[in-house]
Amino acid sequence: MNLLLAIKVAPDLGMLARSDWQPDERLQIDTRFARRQLSGYDESAAEMVLMLRDEISLNLSVLTVADAMAESALKPLMALGYQQAVRIEPPADWDLRFNPATVAALVAAYQQQIAAQQVIVMGAQSLEGQNNQTPLMLAERLGWPCITGVCQLAAAEQAGALRVTRQTAYGQEVLTVMPPLVLAVGNSQQASALRVPTLQQKLVAAKRQIQRLSPTDLMMTEPPAGDVYLCGLTYLEHRRAGILIEGDSVEQKVQLLCQDYLRDRGT
Repeated sequence: MNLLLAIKVAPDLGMLARSDWQPDERLQIDTRFARRQLSGYDESAAEMVLMLRDEISLNLSVLTVADAMAESALKPLMALGYQQAVRIEPPADWDLRFNPATVAALVAAYQQQIAAQQVIVMGAQSLEGQNNQTPLMLAERLGWPCITGVCQLAAAEQAGALRVTRQTAYGQEVLTVMPPLVLAVGNSQQASALRVPTLQQKLVAAKRQIQRLSPTDLMMTEPPAGDVYLCGLTYLEHRRAGILIEGDSVEQKVQLLCQDYLRDRGT
């Protein structure tokens, strides 16, 4: 069975200081110095696929739509057993942060033009856009069913089928499904953390090549028309609620703290 893991490699925005949030004329923030990482949903999806690989024979591929800095996140997945790693690099003027339609179109084009897959697994949402729409749009383009909220994945007794457990507002549903299908992974206790490759696995993966494609290779010359347009960016200040204790000396501040805030807690 050919299975494709589609991930979003995004910069760690927590590394940015307030002074770094200076958008340019295209409303882009310079994140070249920030490390690249996966969302928790993508990590769960990657581990869930590896756990399925431990049960049945799979031909695993991993794909991302990003610039060259994303390759540092692809190498560990190759070390863990993903046979193919693919990076689609969009043109610099394509803004994909809030454009799930274009990401879905690129993944669908890879499926249709380059390498046919039976199952495509994705995290529910990414760290940047948090659109929660890409798996659904991809399934619509391919004409495949899409199962959301996936929290467990295993082989079914029926040959070629999968047993998919999804979390709903009313509890868990267990489905036996036949490919092709798109799976959107949500919160998962089964695969809450991605395993870490060994040093030997990393050394072997370092010699392997990542396949690099452009939209032109996928017969796409321009992104699909979007219905969301980024008009501005505003930095949100996050501060913990608190009270500033004023006083002329440390002793006076401590006395006020004891009298006004701690005395009632001890009674």
